[in-house]
Amino acid sequence: MIYLVVRLTWVPGRAADGSDYERTVMRFWVEHGGEIIAAFKPQAQADGLPPADEVQILRIPTQPQLDAYLSDPRRLALSPQRAASIAVTEITFSERLIEY
Repeated sequence: MIYLVVRLTWVPGRAADGSDYERTVMRFWVEHGGEIIAAFKPQAQADGLPPADEVQILRIPTQPQLDAYLSDPRRLALSPQRAASIAVTEITFSERLIEY
């Protein structure tokens, strides 16, 4: 199982477009076997600024499924919308959970 934490920062003034893009591609994510564990708007930090505009916690069973999602032609066709609305994407991947 591959776990992902995705932090997204919108292009200023394009939050609705960024959300629309994510809403669309997350359907593709699920079609490829991915699961959306949680998605949320983070609280502001001490300086008043959010660390990102959206954070997603995701998982997908295998690397081939992840690769298929990343190369999905429908997702790739939306690249111009993504570029116009998402300024920064930070992704942390892991295949290991820590048991506490």
